[in-house]
Amino acid sequence: ATGDLLNSSAMPLAVVVQPLALLEPGEDCVPVVDFGDSGPIRCGRCKAYLNPFMRFLEGGRRFQCNLCAFVNPCPREYQCNLGPDGRRQDYLERPELHKGSVEYVAPEEYMVRPPMPPAFFFCVDVTHTAVTSGATA
Repeated sequence: ATGDLLNSSAMPLAVVVQPLALLEPGEDCVPVVDFGDSGPIRCGRCKAYLNPFMRFLEGGRRFQCNLCAFVNPCPREYQCNLGPDGRRQDYLERPELHKGSVEYVAPEEYMVRPPMPPAFFFCVDVTHTAVTSGATA
């Protein structure tokens, strides 16, 4: 799981990412998380969104960012007791704490400007070859 291992194995590594792909049969939809007007809970230093790899500390009153290790206060309305394993007792009820992907509903303050309608751009090949082959018919 390190760069050294990748180099010593001499095996090619690739990742295929397809955002907004259609779901396969039996696949779950990406859950939508809405924190209301307060917006998603984020790290105060690096602005990372709350995710399954952040650790909760001090009985759930604080959380530690998994990206920058900054310890953040947990909003009072989001606090929850921790179990003996150190995980929140409600983590299975909160998709942001146990799913790999979630969609956060962004409040108004996240928008610089109102959403714009979609723009369409059509490009039609009208070269001699396209016309004679019947592609533009």
